[in-house]
Order: sequence, then C-alpha cells, then structure tokens
Amino acid sequence: MNTNTDTETSLSVIIPITERFDPISELFHEYKRGVEATGKEYEFVYVLDGDQPATLKELTKLKEPEKLKKITLAKRFGESTALSAAFSETTGDIILTLPAYQQIEADEIPRLVDSLENCDMVLARRWPRRDSFMNRLQNRLFNSLLRLSTDLKIHDAGCSARAFKRTVVEEIQLYGDLHRFFPVRAHRQGFRVVELNVTQSQKDG
Repeated sequence: MNTNTDTETSLSVIIPITERFDPISELFHEYKRGVEATGKEYEFVYVLDGDQPATLKELTKLKEPEKLKKITLAKRFGESTALSAAFSETTGDIILTLPAYQQIEADEIPRLVDSLENCDMVLARRWPRRDSFMNRLQNRLFNSLLRLSTDLKIHDAGCSARAFKRTVVEEIQLYGDLHRFFPVRAHRQGFRVVELNVTQSQKDG
C-alpha cells in the first residue's frame, strides 16, 4: 500500500470496485479534476472487492503514487465491507464516496464537499434523471418504500456519491447490504443528513 506525503490530507475519496466499473484511468482523471477543484489536500482510496488482478494492474499504472492507496479484499464481501475497510485507511476529516462508474458529473464534487459546512452528510440526488424509464421506475419504487420506513426523505438512495464528516463513520459500522441505508442510520444517530440536487452524468444509466 502506498503512503501519503507529509502534507496533511483533509479529503479522502473512496472508490469501491465491485462488479461494475468504468475504465480505470479515464474515471480516475475525471474524478481527480473535480476533487482538485475543491482546493483541499486529498487522497484516493481504491478498494477491490475480491481478487481483480487486471484492475489492480490498471491502478498501478496511474501516475499518482503519493495520493493513491489500494486495498484488495481476499474475496468478494460486498460494498459495505469494502467501504468499512477503506474507512480505517483514510486520514481526511472529510470522506467522499464515489462509485466506480460515473453517476454524477465530476464538476459537482466541489458542491457536495462545500455543502458539509451546514450538515454532517450530503447525498447526491441525480436530478433531473436522464436514464431509462425502467431505471427511473425502480429508483422511484425503492425510494418510496424507504421514505415509508423513515422520516428522512431520500429521493435517490441508489446514488453512491456522498460526502460526510469523519465523525459519522466513527459511530456507524457497515456490513451486509447496509451501505444502501447508511444515510438512514446516520440520521437515526442524530447526524444532520441532506440531499443536494446534482447533474447526472451523461454516461449513467
């Protein structure tokens, strides 16, 4: 695993790689552009859910050794375990999770991070939705059911782009499929959780 520079990191970006992912180098540089626009010292933490030699090889080719950490899980455990493994390796006071495929435009990343000034967790809501009717229908049904079970009004729980303060992960553990309900658990723990409308990536859906 690579180590950081002596410069203090304030923003840790976690990208779990499970079954679906875009070309590694292309997505990294797209996200990096958005992350650098925050003006914060940053690090990227990639978590490979299981043995993925080809993906690991592509990550090794990236020319950012001082800002890039790589974690490989022994087998496929799922996204919740992948995120938990990454949390323990991050050093930033702010954590940003991004999917391994582009759901939102990278230009929206600074808005997500800046919105933490007034809350503990910010959820990206892709709006307006551009993807297929079936995707939008499934998303609407899932979020409707979620809203029935909690007073936290979420409209896009399927979006993995989230920014939150380190204090959130210090109190909440993820396992199983609970990454989908991470915001709900944070809300129930007393953290302030808000949604932010962002531009959906043209590559999403």
